[in-house]
Amino acid sequence: MTARGRALAILTGLAVFVAGWVVFVSEWSGPAGAGPDGRGAGVAGTRAADLDAFRNELLVWAPGGFSEKEVGRVRDSTRVAAISAVRTGTLPAASGRPGYRVVPVETMAVDTNAYTSATGRPGRKLATLLPKGAVLSKTGAKLRRVKSGGKLKLHGNRTLKVSGVVDDALLGGYEVALERTLARRYGIQRAAYLLVRPRGPVDDLRTEIRKLLKGRSLRFVTPGDRPFVRGGDGVLPMSQVKARFGEFALPSLRSGRPDPAWAKANLITTKVPLLGKVRCHKLVVGDLGKAMADLERQGLGGLVDVGDFRRSGGCWSPRLLRDARGGKLSRHAWGIAVALKVNGDERLVRTMAQHGFVWGGGFARPDATHFEWVGRGA
Repeated sequence: MTARGRALAILTGLAVFVAGWVVFVSEWSGPAGAGPDGRGAGVAGTRAADLDAFRNELLVWAPGGFSEKEVGRVRDSTRVAAISAVRTGTLPAASGRPGYRVVPVETMAVDTNAYTSATGRPGRKLATLLPKGAVLSKTGAKLRRVKSGGKLKLHGNRTLKVSGVVDDALLGGYEVALERTLARRYGIQRAAYLLVRPRGPVDDLRTEIRKLLKGRSLRFVTPGDRPFVRGGDGVLPMSQVKARFGEFALPSLRSGRPDPAWAKANLITTKVPLLGKVRCHKLVVGDLGKAMADLERQGLGGLVDVGDFRRSGGCWSPRLLRDARGGKLSRHAWGIAVALKVNGDERLVRTMAQHGFVWGGGFARPDATHFEWVGRGA
């Protein structure tokens, strides 16, 4: 790939990434559960984020999160008026299925006072709820079939009292929020991203943080950049993926593939132009086929390296169940992502975007072969 080709591909990918979020807000802000074709199990409570809750905040994110020492450096800066370190991880909800005992639940953990301060008036409700137990997002509560005052059942005969249910936006799209000290019992400790309230101009704060965390690949997010204020390269929060494409159980949080019942109901193997036989989620494979047919019509079929597609895991593959860090589920686990080598031509990125697939080359941790379905007009 030439330097010019790489630059064009990266610029195109960044534009695609932002456009994908805009379309997501406009097309997916209604009731969840509707897949790409408008069908799916209805799960209420998902809407475009109430970004006003974060209007004065700067979100700072870096691949791998932040150490306690790094959090301290930012906290002690004179340009920081307030800071909340948001820790993230996965809880093992009990599935009740023999052999497939756990359901991964995306969870965040915060210091109650710090997060409440960061989110202002909308977050004050958390100040009374978090010390009493687990707070669920509306989508998380629907997925777990539990209400405020009920019990969140975890693997190993453990339970968490559900002290409240709040809008998805307030939890950044996470399914569950825990108070920091409680989260430690479940291994949720490392800060994934920082919510920072500036003292003075926000541009000065960005410059200061880059100096304090020199050498880190940093991303700064402000309200309006995304429909959910959260860190990470993932395009759709796990709760949104589950609501649209189904929730599956695993043998454990560290191993195995989705339970056969989910796979049978949602994964299909079929042929699409250029790629031939693929195994993908039934609600996404149509868009993938249209994208490949579109490339073929444009005479761009040579841009697709079919051999690399198969070597990289294609669409769904059990060996791609987790990302490289082993910390969270890859979107390949749902069969809604594909691995395609770009080959230095941004026309492949553009065509995939037109059929709903955002490109991973624009992520903070760039993945030039990753295309993930987010919705029409990505």
